[in-house]
Amino acid sequence: MLCLFEMPTVRYRVAFRDPETHLFHVEIDLGDLDGRPQVLWLPAWTPGSYLIREYARQLQAVRAKDGAGEPVPVRRLGKDAWRFESTSRRLVVEYDVYAFELTVRTSHLDQSHAYWNGATLFLTSDEFRSLPARLEVDPPPGWKVAFPLPRDGDGYSLRDYDELIDSPLHASPDDRTAEVTVAGVPHALTVWGHGNEDLPELAHAVGQIAEQCAAIFGGLPYDRYLFLTLLGDRGRGGLEHQRSATLLYPRFGFKPEKARHEFLALAAHELFHAWNVKRLRPLALTPYRYREEGYTRLLWFFEGATSYYELLLCLRAGLLSPARFLEQWGERLTQLARTPGRLQQSAEEASFCAWVKHYRPDENSVNSAVSYYLKGSIVALSLDLELRRRGQSLDGLMRRLWERYGKDERGVPEDAIRAEAEELAGERLPLFDLAVSGTGDPDLSALSVVGLRARRRARESPADKGGSRPREGRHDLAGHLGLLLKGTSVLSVLAGGPAERAGLCPEDELVAVDGFRLHAEGAPLRLEGHPPGTRLRLSLFRRDELRTHEVELADRPEDTLWIERLEAPSEEQRAAFQDWTGHPYGKPEK
Repeated sequence: MLCLFEMPTVRYRVAFRDPETHLFHVEIDLGDLDGRPQVLWLPAWTPGSYLIREYARQLQAVRAKDGAGEPVPVRRLGKDAWRFESTSRRLVVEYDVYAFELTVRTSHLDQSHAYWNGATLFLTSDEFRSLPARLEVDPPPGWKVAFPLPRDGDGYSLRDYDELIDSPLHASPDDRTAEVTVAGVPHALTVWGHGNEDLPELAHAVGQIAEQCAAIFGGLPYDRYLFLTLLGDRGRGGLEHQRSATLLYPRFGFKPEKARHEFLALAAHELFHAWNVKRLRPLALTPYRYREEGYTRLLWFFEGATSYYELLLCLRAGLLSPARFLEQWGERLTQLARTPGRLQQSAEEASFCAWVKHYRPDENSVNSAVSYYLKGSIVALSLDLELRRRGQSLDGLMRRLWERYGKDERGVPEDAIRAEAEELAGERLPLFDLAVSGTGDPDLSALSVVGLRARRRARESPADKGGSRPREGRHDLAGHLGLLLKGTSVLSVLAGGPAERAGLCPEDELVAVDGFRLHAEGAPLRLEGHPPGTRLRLSLFRRDELRTHEVELADRPEDTLWIERLEAPSEEQRAAFQDWTGHPYGKPEK
């Protein structure tokens, strides 16, 4: 018997039988209506990637018919919305979506595979987005479909439009899949493309990461999880979903060992998001407003703390050595120290301005902005250590937030992270005023709790990313120019440096030093391989005009950091290190 209160279902069907056209054909059956005209719209952005991307620019051939199969007039209302002038009790909408941008936040279709991010594909309305949805997929013959939800008859049943948007799909004739079970829950790693990956080994590794996540939160919040892994020749990135993640990675990026670590850290980052930002997320993003920006000052925590855990999870899972773990934190501290913009923009402001700053970097970004991923991860490191100084931990804070705000997905208020952390600590934490709402560097003195300390030195070479102690037997360091280069072209001029004082500009093309031609391969040494105080005569082209500037090299700043073990740690410090990392303290590096 039909239940009188059964909610209607919005039915979506996607066909891509002609992949060489790069067109997904979408059909939406809205079912029984009340005879009113309908307005449907497409998202302008996708959760997890905070930039208005205007996905509607790829929709074409929008049309509709009524219950009798007769055409329905369609009128475009703006950049992302269409009005369907139907007075019928049924409306079926059809359109095509051009898909030829291979990223985790867009869609791509060719003769080798199909990938979609739902925000680029599916129209909805304010009225219909809360209704159950049904998805049917029509791929070319022989193609295998990978989807986060289990198949239900001839398609997939979804809770509502949000779950449809949150469920990416991949299809291909030659996908390869390896599966691992964690706490009774299957985790599948599906790979499109071929490179130097070891699929079974990677699946085992992500299973170990999932075990560490479950240990923090006391279980898994999903009944299955899918890693959609796209291997290509360029680009990398990840995008989180509640039951899945999409990973874009270079096909030959799994060797040597450091490269493999980068992939595992990416996988760990997106998996941790299944808790932190997908279910435990800012109240300002609850519910998602797909047609406009959603402003929050908390991305430093939801992305930054996740970036912190991407390394800690790999370490605890035995996929990263303690030495490499500390080296990577030295590299991150160095990257932050070399960003003048950290003194101009707070972590909260960086979060709030993500829509116009983070995803739209320019030549002055290094001077005016800071990454909420980078600084947020270092704030999270400092916060964890400060909590451990007081007998607590960031693990405990994550569990506390999960219980209070994550399990029921009710959203985290803007002031809750600080409030919960300070309640757990039992006192006010200066870290928040200093490095979250303020533009100071996080205080790392709490590293001593786990028997560590941070050290500083000057950069020793253009390739020096930090993370390691000074080389033995080195001579006096060369001078500092204050430029970021690509070949011989100026990308950015660092604020307050010699190059800025000498009047150099972004996009200048350096052609000679002291009358001798400058080549890209030797540019860093020619420009900075001189003692501080040396004056250089730089010849350059600026908008095709030949110019000459004199620059006096300065002392290199101590903007390169590393973390080292103490020579004589106490038993308490040794125990705290093991509790933090899951590894014994070990011996100081020589």
